[in-house]
Amino acid sequence: MTTADFPYRITAHDPAAYTDDELAQSCEFGNVLQAEVLPDDPPTPLDDLIANHRATPARLRRYAFRAWNDEGSLVGRAVTNIDPEHDDNPDLLQVDVLVLPEHRRHGLGGRLLAELVTVAKKENRTRLHFNTNEPVPAGAAFAASLRAAPKMAMHVNHLPLADVDRAQLEQWVADAATRSADYELIGWDDRTPDEHLERWVDIVLVMNTAPRDDLDINDFTYTAEIAREHELQREATGAQAWTLVARHRDTGEWAGFHDVYHSPSAPTIVWVGATGVRPEHRGAALGKWLKAAMTLRVLDERPDVTEIRTGNADSNDAMLGINRAMGYKPFIASTAWELSVDDAEAWLRHRNLTP
Repeated sequence: MTTADFPYRITAHDPAAYTDDELAQSCEFGNVLQAEVLPDDPPTPLDDLIANHRATPARLRRYAFRAWNDEGSLVGRAVTNIDPEHDDNPDLLQVDVLVLPEHRRHGLGGRLLAELVTVAKKENRTRLHFNTNEPVPAGAAFAASLRAAPKMAMHVNHLPLADVDRAQLEQWVADAATRSADYELIGWDDRTPDEHLERWVDIVLVMNTAPRDDLDINDFTYTAEIAREHELQREATGAQAWTLVARHRDTGEWAGFHDVYHSPSAPTIVWVGATGVRPEHRGAALGKWLKAAMTLRVLDERPDVTEIRTGNADSNDAMLGINRAMGYKPFIASTAWELSVDDAEAWLRHRNLTP
């Protein structure tokens, strides 16, 4: 669609059918937006994006809308995915609306939103969820104009390894001999061994006990199939994972876990996947032990890494207490928002953008 007052064309796509050339357009577009949030990070390599995209499970229903300027350049994008076999929140649609900086405030975000509202109605969804990042204030401004409700405040927190108190971490590990004496650590690199897969899937589900603030969402699903899919996507880009599990000595029960990821395309950064401890095993300093042991390994075996990053809800006092004691600092603030489809439609009608 293009008019004299709206000099953009919007096209609908099935991302599963993207060619390498179309993925190259996505990569260039995404790297411009990434540079707004993370200007010092290396751009995503095209080969990584293509490999990750091709490893995406075929069962997903994927919708994408692309906006083009009159010169034929990709300047906006709106996307959403639905997993029909693991649809944990069948009334909700997680969406992204993205516009390049120089093309904002021209109505393009609203037009792209209209396309997603059409998808939501087709899929019988009544709520939209999306996230914004503080370094891009246009996102929060758009959310406010929609009268979306902020539901969760979060941060990416990071640990500059040059600031780490190694002696403190070593003391935490030493303290585990007494404070966590009923437990032992086991671990593996990369793929979860077959003999551990069932227990791994079960322990990951402890993350359903993490704070959700005002997010009205159901517990997420995690299965052996999903775990293996995640591993395949990671391996497609050459990324590596390290995993630690705290196991109760007497019962063999897995009490907690901590995992991290490292990609060769971002050699100075390690990302935390998650850290969780079962409620009945909390109070034995397992989180401190897991994180200290892993961080010491990063220091010893990843000399090029300069920081570890992790995402946390701002209300997660227990985890933030450990992180702050380790030296983690706030890095990027973000917000999760909710907007009803009815309110989105009303906003669009008011602007003559009804899909």
